[in-house]
Amino acid sequence: MKKIFTSMLFMVLLLSLAACDSKQTISQSTPTSNDEEQSKQQTEKEQNASLEIVNSGSTVWVDSINSVWVNSAAIYKNTGDVAVEIGETQMNFKAKDDSIMGTSSMIYAVPTVVQPGETAIVGEGTVLDGETTTDNFLETTYNFNFEPTDADSNLMEVSNVKGVQGEYDYSVTGMVKNPTNIKQDDVRIAAILYDASDKVIGALTGSVDVGLAPNGDAGFDLSYPSLPENIGTKVKNIEVKSYGFTW
Repeated sequence: MKKIFTSMLFMVLLLSLAACDSKQTISQSTPTSNDEEQSKQQTEKEQNASLEIVNSGSTVWVDSINSVWVNSAAIYKNTGDVAVEIGETQMNFKAKDDSIMGTSSMIYAVPTVVQPGETAIVGEGTVLDGETTTDNFLETTYNFNFEPTDADSNLMEVSNVKGVQGEYDYSVTGMVKNPTNIKQDDVRIAAILYDASDKVIGALTGSVDVGLAPNGDAGFDLSYPSLPENIGTKVKNIEVKSYGFTW
């Protein structure tokens, strides 16, 4: 009799545990109204996020050792209703027969976070291996991704911008200031170059990798990527953007 009672008690305990586990599983798999609202808000943000290229261009030239170079740049504009964070950009350098002459990847915009109505700069340059003339080059296309974000752009202030035509190269100099009360561990800078018709003809990028103290400022001298020696005669306007971040 004692064994029967013990067995019955054991069975009751097993059934109770199974019922509790079932209730717990159901509770975990059932979304709450808060989860549904957050999911709805995220979907709305994604639908309202938009980033477009509004201006782009390239300069192609042959250097003194007969290497063919290209410097390409573009302006991204946030045409949506929410801030977006731009991921990596890939540039595809296309020939007139639609073949690919080369690519450049892991290129980051300046700034990476763009508010509605604002713009960002992306630029890069490379040698087009195997080419001996600029005649085959058609255009540069851009592969990029972005997503909505609540982050701030953390823009730095830029002043005293000047284009400098050297004997063998071209650079852009100026000052960058940290307007925040937070130390910036690194500051990224990009300058985009326009011709007389406001067409993009290239870009230069760089950084203040020693950082900037709160309300501190520093000079910059941008000379990467390469540009042809005579580009200075074509540059009529320069736009510089900068942002900072902390590790």
